[in-house]
Amino acid sequence: MNPSSPIRKFATGSYFLILQNLVNYGIGSVFWLILAKMVDPISIGQSMVVIAFATTIIGFIGYGISVTLQRYISEYNARNMPHTSRRVLKSAIKMSLIMSGGIALVVTLISHQLATTAYHDPSISSLLVLIILTYFPSQIINSVMFGAFVGTQMTKYAALGDFIFQISRIALVAVMSLGNIGPFGILVSFSISSILALAVSYLYSLPRALPKLDRKDEANEANEDIRHLIKFSGLNYLAVGLRNATAQIGVLILATQNFEWAAFYGIAALLSKVVGAASISVSHALLPAASEQLVKGDKIELSKMINTAMRMSIFVSGFFFTILVLEPSYFLNLISDAYVGGASALRILIIISISHAVTSIFTSLLNASNRAIDVAKIEIVSSVTAIVLAFILVPTFGLEGAALALLIGSACSLILSLVAIKREEKLSISVINLLKPIVPIAVALTVGYTLIIAVDLVVGLVATIVSYIISSLKYGVIKKSELKELFVIVMHPVKSR
Repeated sequence: MNPSSPIRKFATGSYFLILQNLVNYGIGSVFWLILAKMVDPISIGQSMVVIAFATTIIGFIGYGISVTLQRYISEYNARNMPHTSRRVLKSAIKMSLIMSGGIALVVTLISHQLATTAYHDPSISSLLVLIILTYFPSQIINSVMFGAFVGTQMTKYAALGDFIFQISRIALVAVMSLGNIGPFGILVSFSISSILALAVSYLYSLPRALPKLDRKDEANEANEDIRHLIKFSGLNYLAVGLRNATAQIGVLILATQNFEWAAFYGIAALLSKVVGAASISVSHALLPAASEQLVKGDKIELSKMINTAMRMSIFVSGFFFTILVLEPSYFLNLISDAYVGGASALRILIIISISHAVTSIFTSLLNASNRAIDVAKIEIVSSVTAIVLAFILVPTFGLEGAALALLIGSACSLILSLVAIKREEKLSISVINLLKPIVPIAVALTVGYTLIIAVDLVVGLVATIVSYIISSLKYGVIKKSELKELFVIVMHPVKSR
C-alpha cells in the first residue's frame, strides 16, 4: 500500500488514536483500580461524581469545538489553506477560555447549594470549586488541542497528550499514597496532570502539528469566512454535550442515593469503555479522512475506507467484548468483593459499548458530510430518552436501572444514525460488513461458556480468544493481508506518517 495513500494515512491515524484510547481507558482504568484497592468506595464515589459533573460541562463546551476542528482543519488543509486552519484554532481557544471562565464563576457561586441540596454533603462544595477552577479550564483546552491534532492527522500528538496525563496522574497518586489520600488528593492529581498535558501539547506538539507560517503568504490565500463554523460548532456543542451528559448521568443520579453505588457504577463503566475504544478511535480518524475525500470527490476511496473501518474496528471491539461479557464478576472481584455488585450493570454497559462504537462511526460520517443538524437531532432524541429513563429507573432498580436507561438511549441513537446514513447518497455503507462480526462473536461465546462450565474459567477465556480470531479470519471479518498491513504500521508508525 502506498504510504501516502488516503487509506494508509487513515489506517495510521487510526493506529495512533487506538493507542491513545488504550492509554486513556487502559491506564485510566488501572488508575481507578489501584485507587479502589487503596481508598474506600465512598471516597471513590465522591471523586467520581465531581469528575462526572466537570466532564458533563466540558462536553457542552470543549468537545463540541473539538469535533469542529477535526472536520474543518482537515478540509482547509486539503484545500491548501494552512493560515485559515491556524485562524480557526486561535478562535477556538479564545472562545473556549471565555466560556469556561463564565461557567467556572457560576459553578463556584452555586457549589455549596448544589452540594447540600443534591448530595447532602457540604464537603462536595470545596471539591467542586477545586476541580472547576483547575482541571476544568485546562481540560477544555486539551480537548481543543485534540481536535487540532486529529484534524491535521497528526494523531500521535493526541496520544502523547493522553499518555502524559495518565502517567502523571498515577505517579502523583503513588506519591500521595505515602500519606492519607482522600477525594481531595485524587482530584489534585487530575488537575496537575491535566495542566502538565496541556503544557506539553501547547509548547511541544502544537508547533509541530501546525507550525507558524510566513504572514507574507497569507495574502495569497483565499479569504475564507469562518462564521459558518459557529453554526456547525453550536450543533456539535449540543450533540456532544448531550452524549457526554448521558454517559455521566448514571454516576450523578446514583450519587444522590449512595456514593458507594456511584463508585460501583463508575468502575463498571470504565471497564466497559475498553470494549468500544478501538471503534471510537477509528471514528475520530475517519472524520478528517472522510472530509478530505469528500472535498476531493473520490467516492471509491471513501467507500473502501468506510467499510474497511467498520469491519476492523468492530473486530477489535468484539475481541474485548467476548472476554468481558463472559464473566464480568471475575474481573470486578479482582478489585474487591464489594465491587462484584456491579456485575449485572457491567454486562449491560459492555453491550452498550458495542452499540456506541458503531454509532460513533456513523456520527463521524454524518459530520464529514456536513450533516451536523442530523447528528444534533439524533442526540437530542436518544439522550433525552436515556436521561429521563435514568431518573425513572435508578430509584427503583439502582445500578441496573442506570445501565438499562443508557441501553435504550444507545439503541435509539444507533437506529436513527443508520437511517440518516442510508439517506446520504455520498456515503456507501455495507450492512453485510456491519453484521459480519456477529457470527464470530456468537461462536466465541458458545465455545467460551461451554468450556467455563466443563473445565474452568481460565481455559474458557483462552478458548474464547482463540476461537474468535480463527472464526473472524474464516468468516472474512478481517483478512490476513489487513493484519499484515496493520503489523507494518505498528512496527513503523513514524515512517507511516
